[in-house]
Amino acid sequence: MDEIYLSGRELGKVIDKPVRTIENWAAAGLIKQDDNGKYGLKSAFKCQLEITSKKLEKAEEKLVEAEADKDQAKRMAAQRKLIAEADKEEAIAAIKQLELKKLQGELVNSEEAQVVFGEYVGKAKAKFISIPAKMALELSGLDPQGIQARLTIVIDEALIELGEC
Repeated sequence: MDEIYLSGRELGKVIDKPVRTIENWAAAGLIKQDDNGKYGLKSAFKCQLEITSKKLEKAEEKLVEAEADKDQAKRMAAQRKLIAEADKEEAIAAIKQLELKKLQGELVNSEEAQVVFGEYVGKAKAKFISIPAKMALELSGLDPQGIQARLTIVIDEALIELGEC
């Protein structure tokens, strides 16, 4: 079948393209143009088919890429989930270790420790506060070196006594 030549307007109506597009195709050598400035219908159909095929191929490539991206996103989400589960298991194991140490007596509750520490501090405070009252009369007749020696002995005794609690 030989080429059928139409004006730009006629060809545009047939292939549903603006005249400017047809002129651009002709300038690019994609469709035939005769000496009278008319455009080839057969070559225009062929050009349009090739352009549509290329668009379809690009769309298919984008779909494949989107599917690959989707698969990769799923893999990454699954990997993040595995990491989160591993972190959770690690945290549970650490808690169980702490519970075991507590049961074995290696660890104590911090609130209990604070109460006991507060009691010891209270005993130490009371012990040291009572020293001046107990020692005032005894120290009144001593010289500074004697006072220092006697206070050293009394403080050491108090510390030893507190250490035994």
